Formats: sequence, C-alpha cells, structure tokens
Amino acid sequence: MIERGNHLIRSGDLAAARVVLRRAAESKDAAAALALGSTYDPVVLRELKAFGFAPDLEIARNWYEKAKEFGSQEAERRIQILTRPGG
Repeated sequence: MIERGNHLIRSGDLAAARVVLRRAAESKDAAAALALGSTYDPVVLRELKAFGFAPDLEIARNWYEKAKEFGSQEAERRIQILTRPGG
C-alpha cells in the first residue's frame, strides 16, 4: 500500500494517495503515516508543485506525530521544519 501511495503522490493524485496511505497508517505503519503527513505539508506540496491542494499544518503535524510514535526517525525532522517560520 505504501508503494502504491507513493506512486500516486509522484503522479500528482494526492486525493487517491491519501486514501491508500490512511489505510496503511491506521494500521500503525510509520512510513505510511509519514507519507500521509507529507500530502498535507506545505513544504512538500511546494516541492511537488501540487498547487491544487491546500496545505494543512495541523493534519500534517498529527500524522508526523503518529509516524514518530510508530518509530519513524524522519518524522521529528519534518515536525521541526513545520515549526520554522515559512515552514
């Protein structure tokens, strides 16, 4: 599911990616939670040039916190980036 979700992100279909990744993240998969959070992260959305999708800091942070809780080491770095000015 994570591979499929990441493929959907790369292809620009964030709505479908969110559905796929949410299912995996809800089963306590750290990588899925991290990827799901990234679909709401303004920094990542800018990098993806996903202009049709509004960022949501609260949702991104919540999924990054869950990813951290599930064992992701990258999640803490993403949380720090969100808290920076302009992040």
